[in-house]
Amino acid sequence: MRALPALVVFLACAPGSNAAPAAPAATLPREPVSPRASSPSTLEAALALDMAKEDAMPWSASRRLVWRDFEGPPPSGGDEAARTGHALFYAWSCRGDRFAFRVTAAFLPRQSWVKSAVVADSIENPRVLRHEQLHFDLSELHARHMRRHFGALAAPCDHSDAQLESMAQRYVRDERAEQRRYDAETQNGLLDARQLTWQRDTARRLRAEGRYAQ
Repeated sequence: MRALPALVVFLACAPGSNAAPAAPAATLPREPVSPRASSPSTLEAALALDMAKEDAMPWSASRRLVWRDFEGPPPSGGDEAARTGHALFYAWSCRGDRFAFRVTAAFLPRQSWVKSAVVADSIENPRVLRHEQLHFDLSELHARHMRRHFGALAAPCDHSDAQLESMAQRYVRDERAEQRRYDAETQNGLLDARQLTWQRDTARRLRAEGRYAQ
């Protein structure tokens, strides 16, 4: 059983600037676990433990982000108004030819922050929050892509752990690339028309992948 969180991606929204997203942090550390020796229930327990270490909050269609979820201290300077930390936590197990795969898109409260001036601004408050929420929605979209891929994989337990990890990391890289494109095309949420286009398109794509919701 392998239970490794993907690279944690930090994404910024900076009204009034064209600042690029901050660089991803390193992979979260965990103890190595034998990937061929556990059941799906143990798999889920391992993921839950990893997420609990980060106070991670799973994505939910009915539970949208609010500013009190952003628990990290904001910097005293800089142009960034808010930052969202999120991660794809994934794991798999093989018992004989029985394969199980789990992935959760999760919000990381302690690695997310917002400046008080944004919260107090009646215009920027909802604008910035919508932009940050969509970063989280995009993470869930790519989690669904991963579930679809691994669910359709032929003879998955014939693949080595290195091969399975390589497949998973491809989806992590795709997610990171789309997050960067989202910020670039919307200028971190400043372009209202482009922001609305991304919101509508992402909602449509999530519905299309609805059967792969967790």
